[in-house]
Amino acid sequence: MIYVLLAYISYPLVFLMSKLSGPRFSLPLEGVQPPRVLSGGRARAGGAQGESFVVFQTAKLGDMICSTPVFREIKRAYPASRLGVVIHPATRPLLKHNPHIDEIIEFDPRLYRGVAGKIRFAFALGKRGYSSALILMPNAANILAAFWALIPKRVCVYPNFTGPTLRRLLALNTHLEYHGEGRMSMETYLGALRQFGIKNCGMQKEVYAPKEADAKAAAYLKGDGPFAGVAPGTANVMKEWGREKFLELSKRISDETTATVVVIGSEKERAAGEEIVGACRASGGRRRAINACGAFSLEEAPALLKRLSVVIGVDTALIYMADALDVPAVDIAGPCDMNDQRPIGKGSVIIQKKSLPCVPCSHTFRVPYECREGHRSCVADVTVEEVFSAAVKIIQ
Repeated sequence: MIYVLLAYISYPLVFLMSKLSGPRFSLPLEGVQPPRVLSGGRARAGGAQGESFVVFQTAKLGDMICSTPVFREIKRAYPASRLGVVIHPATRPLLKHNPHIDEIIEFDPRLYRGVAGKIRFAFALGKRGYSSALILMPNAANILAAFWALIPKRVCVYPNFTGPTLRRLLALNTHLEYHGEGRMSMETYLGALRQFGIKNCGMQKEVYAPKEADAKAAAYLKGDGPFAGVAPGTANVMKEWGREKFLELSKRISDETTATVVVIGSEKERAAGEEIVGACRASGGRRRAINACGAFSLEEAPALLKRLSVVIGVDTALIYMADALDVPAVDIAGPCDMNDQRPIGKGSVIIQKKSLPCVPCSHTFRVPYECREGHRSCVADVTVEEVFSAAVKIIQ
């Protein structure tokens, strides 16, 4: 509750500064209770063509990819506006070549620790002069930054999982967009744009690579293909399918289809990639496999992925990157709520043990990192045959 107390303490100062900054700033805080949730109805116009927007999305890679339609739609509606995005440093490579973004603003938790760090960040943000804020990742740091930066219009997603502190801090915004059960997070993000008069939004995600990465990928994947991307890595152990299963799957793809297996991931997955490639080649026959783990940076990855016929993996950023490139994905969803976030491209397949009473337990705004039941059956019970059957239909 320390941040709620800070909101109370800072309120008189923010009020005084808002009077000096001009009449446009709104102070909605009333008894620190959330205002009426605006999830529909008549949109309020966003202002003049030349106004500026800052979008807060400090979540990790997959969520950032699912946020990219927001950037495009803001620029479609307000092409002359200035658009900045507040991010976690890890996601910078995903946005570096995005043509819709004018400014990338890193919020590094290590540099802006504690109350003093958040005040410093808000002060620096305030000097940039943004007129509207859209908070896609609703947390104390983002909400207070927009409030303390005296951004006049502050639209925030109201998550379906909140604690008492966050519920009170949500009252610092001028408008809220409720994320309800069964609604995709991307729909909620785009729904919030109605508060700026932006409607009829498209849901196609976007990722961009530098031009030189295309030539690198073309030289790396020689031949006509097809190429089957296998992504064995994940940052969340809750989602791990297991190296042995990925190894068996890769051997079957290489043995029983015309595809070349391409193991994809970061340098951390290189050892797993070498094991998979070695197993595919060990028994002779026609097995073909390439270890691309660590060969392409996150910034370059789209150039490689768009040359694949299918991408297979657990629900991670590479699945959503493939989806953004219209490459069919086989998503081993495990504990993830597919109503919240999922690949939506034509040909993609979601494999999930929906019959388990604990599925899903991982949501966009509530992510566990260990299994409450202690068995991880949602992932462990997915067979190689299930995944191979889905993949081979796409390859053929």
